[in-house]
Amino acid sequence: MAAHKHEIWNMLFPIALLLLSLQSLFLISAAMAHAPVVPDNNESLAAATMISDPTKSWAIYAELHEDGEAQYYGFNMTVTEKIYVMLFKPTSPDHEDFLPSLVLMGPALVSQGEIPEFVETPSEAGVFVVEGVQPAQATYEPFSPGTFYSLAEVAVDAPETGTYYVAIYEEFRGGRYGLAIGYRESYAIDEWILIPLNLVAVYQWEGQSLAVIFAPMVATLAVGLILMVRQQRILSANLTISTWIGGIAGLLFLGSGINILIQMAIKLTQVHLSGEMVVTIVLALIPIILGIAVLRMVLRSGAKGSGRRGVYFVVLGVVGLVAWAGLLVGPILAILSGIWQKFGQSQ
Repeated sequence: MAAHKHEIWNMLFPIALLLLSLQSLFLISAAMAHAPVVPDNNESLAAATMISDPTKSWAIYAELHEDGEAQYYGFNMTVTEKIYVMLFKPTSPDHEDFLPSLVLMGPALVSQGEIPEFVETPSEAGVFVVEGVQPAQATYEPFSPGTFYSLAEVAVDAPETGTYYVAIYEEFRGGRYGLAIGYRESYAIDEWILIPLNLVAVYQWEGQSLAVIFAPMVATLAVGLILMVRQQRILSANLTISTWIGGIAGLLFLGSGINILIQMAIKLTQVHLSGEMVVTIVLALIPIILGIAVLRMVLRSGAKGSGRRGVYFVVLGVVGLVAWAGLLVGPILAILSGIWQKFGQSQ
C-alpha cells in the first residue's frame, strides 16, 4: 500500500509542479518581463536598429562607447497607438557620472528641447527631447533580479502614422544604458526558453564578471558530485550513465535557484527591502524544488532506472525549460536521462 502511494506521488508531483510553474511564471512575466533586443552598429540614423513590433515590450542593453556619440532605434507606429520608451542605466559606481538623454523623433510630434549637433534628425520630424535625471533611489527588478536607475520616460500617443526614431546620447562620456520600448508583454517560444542565457548578458551589463555569475552553480555542482560519489560507494555499485546525467541535471536546477537568491542578495546592497522580493523568492524556489525532486529520484533509484521513472525525468526536464531552471543544460540533461531510462535501461 505504501509503495502504491509512493508511485502515485511520483506520477502526480511532476504534473502539479508543471502547473504551478506555468501559473507562477505567467503571472510574473505578465507584469515585469521584456523580450531582449541586441543592437548592432546603430551609430547613425540610416543604420538605426529597427524594432519590429513597438507595442510589444522590449528591453535593450547597450553601451555608448564615447562622449559625443548617439545610437538610434526606429519603429513604425499607427496613429493613436501608444509610444512608450524608458531610459535607464546600471547602478554600478563607475556609472555614477554617466547621465544619457533620449530624443523621440517623428511626424507631427510637438518639438521640445534642444539636441547637440552630433545627433541626427529625420527631415520634417518633430523632435522631443527628454534629458536624463539621476533619481535618488534605484529601482529593484524582481524578474531578473536586478537594479537600475530610471533616467527618462516618454509615454505619448502617436500623432500620425509613420516611422519614429529614438536617439540615445551623452555629451561628456560613454557608458552602459538600457532602453525599454513598448508595453504589451508577449513572448515567442524561443524568447521564453532563452531567457536564462539573456539574463547572463544582463548581469554582465550590470558590471558582474562571469566568475561571479556562475560561482553559485559551479559550487553547487562540485559539492553535489562529491556527494553522488559518496552515494555510489555506500551503494557498493556503479551508478549508470543515465543516473549520473539525471543527477547533474538536478544539481544544475538547484544551482540556478541558489544563483537567483545570490543575485537578490547582491541587489540588497543597492536597494532597500521591498515586497517585490517575494516574487524573486518564488522564482528561486521553482528550480530549487525541481532540483530536489530530480535528486530525490536519483538517490532513491541508486544504480537502477526504470521506464516509468524515465517519464518523470522527461516531464521534470520540460518543466525546467519553461521555468528557466538549470540554464538550459539542466533540462536537456534531465530529458536525455529520462529517454535513456525509458528506451534503454527498461528494455
